[in-house]
Amino acid sequence: MNRSQPATDLTTVLDGDHRELDRLCTELELGQGSPENRKDLADHLISALVRHAVAEEPYLGDGGDLAEADGLMRQLEGAGPQEPRFERLLGGLIRAVRRHVRDEGPDAVGRIRLGDSAARREELGREVLDARKAAARLPHPGLADRMPQADQLRPGPGFVDRVRAAFVPSAGGTGSPG
Repeated sequence: MNRSQPATDLTTVLDGDHRELDRLCTELELGQGSPENRKDLADHLISALVRHAVAEEPYLGDGGDLAEADGLMRQLEGAGPQEPRFERLLGGLIRAVRRHVRDEGPDAVGRIRLGDSAARREELGREVLDARKAAARLPHPGLADRMPQADQLRPGPGFVDRVRAAFVPSAGGTGSPG
């Protein structure tokens, strides 16, 4: 029938995420741009990684590279691009992301392929993509009365939690394998 999986198949979505995360890591490893531009790119990596983690975590065991990356992302939130610890933390994040893309991610994708029917994978993939699309429009419920909607997904303290919260409520059905 299909020679390739539809773009909405969860495994296709996750594989695309892995390629994008790898590309962002490569761009950061090149070390080009001003510290502020590097901070912006790091924030873009964090946002992409959180979106990816929300979709993939249910298929991973506890801990691992995504858990390590989560801790590093939270530390990076409070680090200015001029601080020496910024590059150290960013390097650790890049290493954790690379390990995930190389090891954990493909294992999770393989488990999904084996454990879920093509129809279920397509349904889950659509839910993930719909949640990502809706998250750009939904204000964080805990911030709506204190922060303008346009500012809710801006980097800064609490950025990882705000990005995660933007995806988790909408993606409620995407997290259960099987």
